[in-house]
Formats: sequence, structure tokens, C-alpha cells
Amino acid sequence: MQIRHLKLAVADAQREADFWHDQEPELKEAFAKELAISIEVISRSPDYFVRVSQKRELGSFYEKRFHTHILYEYLPEEDLLQIVRVYNARMNPIQLLPVK
Repeated sequence: MQIRHLKLAVADAQREADFWHDQEPELKEAFAKELAISIEVISRSPDYFVRVSQKRELGSFYEKRFHTHILYEYLPEEDLLQIVRVYNARMNPIQLLPVK
């Protein structure tokens, strides 16, 4: 399976990594490892996790150690897993919406 990270997801993950680095520098690497493990878990069973949008077939995975939600889209016809957004559960997800 191919895995693609959308630009917003990359920016989200960097924001989260920077946040954890500010807490304790070694947490940045730990966060990156947990994120990679979580994406590997998702890729093994992308249809298993909670659907948060039927219109776009977005799934959600909750990583417990860093309280991170990973929103993803699985496109079986392309055998592609797209990581759409990454955010901390303590954030207000409304902040993630684009400003119009």
C-alpha cells in the first residue's frame, strides 16, 4: 500500500512535533515514532477504524500516548492511504478549518 501525506497533514505533524519538543526535546522524536507506528497500524486495516465522514470516507485513528487524532482517507482502488490531518485531541478541531 502506498501512503501519502497531504500538505496540511505534514504541517500538522510538524506543529505537533514542535509542541512536544518545547515540552521536552526528546519528546519530538518519540512523537515521530508513535506517529509512524500509528500510520503503520492504520495501513494494515484501514477499514477497521471509526468513520468520521461518509461523504469523503474519512477515517479517524486515536494515538493514546500523545493524544493525537489522525484523519485519513483510504482509496482501495488505488491501494492508497492518504493522511489528511493530524491534531492533538486537546485542540478545538474548528481551528483546523480554513478561514473563508
